[in-house]
Amino acid sequence: MKPGLHTVTVRAFHQGTFLGELRAQVSVQPGTPARDGLPRTAPLTSLAFDPGEVTLQVLKGADGAYSFQLLSETTYAPESFRLLAGDSQGARERIYDELRRTAAAAGQPGGTDQHAARRRLVNLGVQLWATAVPDAVRRQFWEEAGHVTSLTVLGEHDVVPWELLYPLDGHQEGDGFLAEWLPVVRRVFGQDRVRELPLSSAAFVVPPGSPPEAEREVLALRARLGAAVTDCGTLTRRAAVSDLIDEGLHGLLHFACHNSFTSAGSHVTMADGPFDPIDLAYATHSGALRTTHPLIFFNACRSAGEIDWFSTSLGWAPQFLRAGAGAFIGTLWPVRSDSALLFADTFYAQLVTEGRSLGQASLNARRALRDHGGDPTWLAYAVYGSPAARAATPGTSAPRS
Repeated sequence: MKPGLHTVTVRAFHQGTFLGELRAQVSVQPGTPARDGLPRTAPLTSLAFDPGEVTLQVLKGADGAYSFQLLSETTYAPESFRLLAGDSQGARERIYDELRRTAAAAGQPGGTDQHAARRRLVNLGVQLWATAVPDAVRRQFWEEAGHVTSLTVLGEHDVVPWELLYPLDGHQEGDGFLAEWLPVVRRVFGQDRVRELPLSSAAFVVPPGSPPEAEREVLALRARLGAAVTDCGTLTRRAAVSDLIDEGLHGLLHFACHNSFTSAGSHVTMADGPFDPIDLAYATHSGALRTTHPLIFFNACRSAGEIDWFSTSLGWAPQFLRAGAGAFIGTLWPVRSDSALLFADTFYAQLVTEGRSLGQASLNARRALRDHGGDPTWLAYAVYGSPAARAATPGTSAPRS
């Protein structure tokens, strides 16, 4: 509609399942003759879809308004939605700060009791559902609710903490928070669609000064994975982590450490200096992980946080996923170390031992942790990937649809 450089994006869906995307730029200037560009293509690795999967696509327009579109067996029209304050960052940060304080107080003498903490969480979730999701999209969701098996959020993840939504409209109420009712996963633009997570090996990042529970977490994980998964050791230096990633990481990379998040972004203090998402730039733009599709579990405070960086978002999740990671798990706000250990152990038990899908394993881990002394850590985890993806350890093969 106007001159300049524009990005054109085409996305493919099979019912509610995202299949792939193609992005290209086109320049339009007055008085310049049109000319054909080179053909652009993008592979669709599979046309398989997962019955009951619904995708909520959230896009931010040039005018600052957001477009919400629910995609399922029915393709609903996009709904435009403008935040009253223009930006949700202030409200989101206040919520995260409250949840951080609630997590710190959980189980402590004089801390908030479990019933009161749950009630407060529910009220936060109901208010978010009512004010951050357009009326039309909420109505569409209830039309689909009877046969939805998972929800994938594609697009602007920092608009709303989706895992905190508590669907309630009059007499219509789901089975609790969206993320305890259904598997809720996220997807970033440019992320590969991966349905199998090959866990042939595992490496662990535990730099000096990590929480005391970190070593116990790694010990439990090693026991859970067993001898069939090659142990690549514990990494404490930034150079060793970067080398492993740039060379094409296989299997699992599990972080058990502190992550510092500020307005300048994230960083982990390693033995040889700070490690931050820009250190993944080479891997991201070379596609270093696109042939191996590793699982990245970043079990650290606010490891799913993102900041704006020129024309894109910068954070651990988008950098790893655009590099080709098969799935990424991180946290939205600071969490308790003991709760983080329990969530990780339950998640791996479900994914590896029980053979559950990524979506179901994360859902079951949340449910196992939700009555943990009023601690909201079970809602802090953001899971990026295909909800139907399954782990394949040596000697096994993940089921395919």
